[in-house]
Amino acid sequence: MSRTVGAALIGVGIILWYYGGTSSNTTFINLGIGSIILGLVVAAFPARGYVSKEALELSCSDMSGFFEKIVENLELGGNPVFIPPYENLPQGGVFIPKVKDFRLSLGRFDEGDVFVTGSERETGVLISPAPGYALLRYFEENYGEIRNTDVAYASSVISGGLSALGIGSAEVFEEDDTMEAYIKPLLSKVDSVWSDPISSAVLLGVAMATGELISVEEVQRVNNYLRLKIRKLGSVEEWL
Repeated sequence: MSRTVGAALIGVGIILWYYGGTSSNTTFINLGIGSIILGLVVAAFPARGYVSKEALELSCSDMSGFFEKIVENLELGGNPVFIPPYENLPQGGVFIPKVKDFRLSLGRFDEGDVFVTGSERETGVLISPAPGYALLRYFEENYGEIRNTDVAYASSVISGGLSALGIGSAEVFEEDDTMEAYIKPLLSKVDSVWSDPISSAVLLGVAMATGELISVEEVQRVNNYLRLKIRKLGSVEEWL
């Protein structure tokens, strides 16, 4: 059933994206891309009560390549910023800015947006929901709510969920305003943490637990793991 719904969403998304491109209507382009993302995520979650690792890898690999191509073509060079859920983005999201010295105005964001334009410092791509959102919601529904808790608790819930599903592992350590995460990603050939569903789920989970935007400052590959340096950027209210 989930795969049927996912395929339908992807089909609708392609139609909206094509229509928006041929008519130069950015609203339809954004809606189309959003529908494609949602369809890929939904297709990976069968209704039988467990996650299909193979389906998740296949769907998310396609999604990862799709968005990495967008980021490459737009020459986006800023560090990815994970945004916890708030009124404009009820599912949170990840923003990849054009430059490292970016500027955000969360009051302008909307869950239907993909391409955010303005000055060079304001330009980037917004992905909402983030690729790991559905996985994170699964963890919350089955292992415990993590919103407005703390990093240690969120790390424990996510780590326990990943272990139970057998699809990866993650640990997050916090010290003052900086954090380190050690994550075994689902997509072994991908270093873009925002496009890997496990890495994305961990990072969005940290943002949700702290109630703050977080930036991924550094990514290192250590054997089969990614070592991430993460920095807190302040609360949603500070960026509105």
